[in-house]
Amino acid sequence: MSSLKRILSPESTWLAAVVFAGLLITAWFVYAPGLSGSFLFDDWGNLPPLGAMGPIDNWHALVTYLLSGIASPTGRPVAMLSFLIDANNWPAPPEPFKYTNILIELLNGALLTWLTFQLARLFNIGDKRAAWVAVLSAGLWLLHPLMVSTTLFVVQRMAMLAATFVFAGLLCYLHGRRKLVGGRPRAGYLWMSVGIGVCGLLATLSKENGALLPLFVLVIERFVLQQPWSALRIERPSTACRIWKGMFVYLPLALLAAYLLSHVPAMLSGYADSRGFTLGQRLLTEARIMVHYLYVLLIPRAYTAGLFNDNIAVSTGLLHPWTTLPSIGVIASLLLLGWRARNRYPALSLTIFFYFSGQLLESTIIPLELYFEHRNYLPGALLFFPLAMWLVTGRKFPRRGRAAIAISLLAIMAGQTWLRSTLWGKPFEQSLVWAQENPGSPRAQTTLSLHLVRKGNFRAATEILRRVAKDHPDNIMVNLNLVSSLCDQGGVPPAQLAATRHALATAKIGGRVAYNAIGKFIRHYRTGTCSGLGSAQLNGLIQSALSNRRINHNSGWLQDMLALRGELRLAQGRPLEALEEFKRSLAVQARPGAALYEAALLGSAHHPRAGLALLQYFETLPPWTPQGFNVGHLRALWLNHEHYYPRQITRVRGLLLQDTQAKPEDTADKAGSHTGG
Repeated sequence: MSSLKRILSPESTWLAAVVFAGLLITAWFVYAPGLSGSFLFDDWGNLPPLGAMGPIDNWHALVTYLLSGIASPTGRPVAMLSFLIDANNWPAPPEPFKYTNILIELLNGALLTWLTFQLARLFNIGDKRAAWVAVLSAGLWLLHPLMVSTTLFVVQRMAMLAATFVFAGLLCYLHGRRKLVGGRPRAGYLWMSVGIGVCGLLATLSKENGALLPLFVLVIERFVLQQPWSALRIERPSTACRIWKGMFVYLPLALLAAYLLSHVPAMLSGYADSRGFTLGQRLLTEARIMVHYLYVLLIPRAYTAGLFNDNIAVSTGLLHPWTTLPSIGVIASLLLLGWRARNRYPALSLTIFFYFSGQLLESTIIPLELYFEHRNYLPGALLFFPLAMWLVTGRKFPRRGRAAIAISLLAIMAGQTWLRSTLWGKPFEQSLVWAQENPGSPRAQTTLSLHLVRKGNFRAATEILRRVAKDHPDNIMVNLNLVSSLCDQGGVPPAQLAATRHALATAKIGGRVAYNAIGKFIRHYRTGTCSGLGSAQLNGLIQSALSNRRINHNSGWLQDMLALRGELRLAQGRPLEALEEFKRSLAVQARPGAALYEAALLGSAHHPRAGLALLQYFETLPPWTPQGFNVGHLRALWLNHEHYYPRQITRVRGLLLQDTQAKPEDTADKAGSHTGG
């Protein structure tokens, strides 16, 4: 009985371990309702490479797939590799992906608990109290409802794995630092090198903010390790220590800074065209956004706008909107507080600088979208560390009262996360809540309209889209989805077509959205299932897109639009004109995949000689490779090494030749053959 009492005593590390296990089990149960949810948003752009070239069941297919990432210049191959846990082909069901994400969340909770335990020990509060600090701090992060939009958003496994390797890297670093101070420099440098070198590389190849690992090391060094009371303090660093730090900490950060600075001129010239705001406007707006991030982290809510925050007002000046200047003041005050408190309240300083360091890549100069909740996943990892320190070690407040606060906070977080996960498991209800939470978001309203269309409620879907189109006349997505909804109801009035042409001609972003939607309309035209959407109207939509300066200056979007014009000519039964449009498209970018697809289109439309002519023309063009040294460039080199496209062109040419022998030569095909020659 006495031993049981010792285990259950608040001073026992065994009880802390039991509570930790209970928190992991609780986390599983509060996330489990979200397993029935669907793929969302960027999932559809990043997961199809699983089946783009057939099942991934051999070495060639694996390497090709790993080089197919589109999310960034690196392609994030570690995260892409992890998706093979759940499927090796596409389409695939979402539940296995979400299941794995939840397991990674539990792993991250365990790693963060161990990391915060190691940090808390350095504050000389004893292992027992450090264990409770770790369980409480990591538990609040693990059960925070804001983390649902990372954990149950399949593609954000990239952010989760980056955090996994950052946590592992910091643990390795602290372990190595302990070895170094303990008189075992060889083991110490090895552990620290693995922590920053290996784990840092894996983190970066999961998502680019993993490259901030050396900066996190510097933050921990400054506010914990180099404190006078730290057991791991190094009074006089040796030459070897300084050399190691220069190679593994300062050099990676210098390379990262140099890479970002080298891209600043391109970012400055293309900022407004790619995102619709300037660099200065982005920096001003991000100040407001980061203050909002901190608000929803510190005052959690079960329901937020979720993934759709595309209607955030851009700050055009310090007082436009007026919250811009106060937000800058809040951030400056927090950073000043963190610096001033570094000796008296180092846990607070550590939290503040860790958070803002974690936001440096995604919330500063890089022209990403303005707001996403998952950007707080890694930066917020130590957010509750000072609170946990006070709840465990504070002496001016009764221990039972502090325990009650801790239990209440964990229970509130768990309840809110369960509510939010339940919503994520119900796609239609989720779209309703997101539309209500963010009535001005074109994406949220369009998503709701698509769910209504699936339920057959075309009238309600159309009314929503009409209302949003009135407020956002330049939004390509809304106007094209409105045309699609009207098609489902029988026909598109001329006024809506005129509004859609205006959107295509003036929109700042959305070239790929236009390509997908107009391609769908061409299929409608081919089957005659949409009144009011004839060849003249479709041609008008394409011409409007081609008149858009931003689309015209983007070689990928321009090629897409010219290819669509070729598809339209083919649907009209004009193969010669289709062939010429496809040639114009390939002249913009001689992509072999596009040439194969368009030749196959001509062949499937019973014009094999035109398809042969297109392949013949393609082979006269200079070889195309993606600009810059990135994953796209590596993929092109790999496919070239494997002779993939030459083999595919030979195969398609053979099929087209067979078709020419099986089909009598008609006038159109004969002329097409001459045109290709």
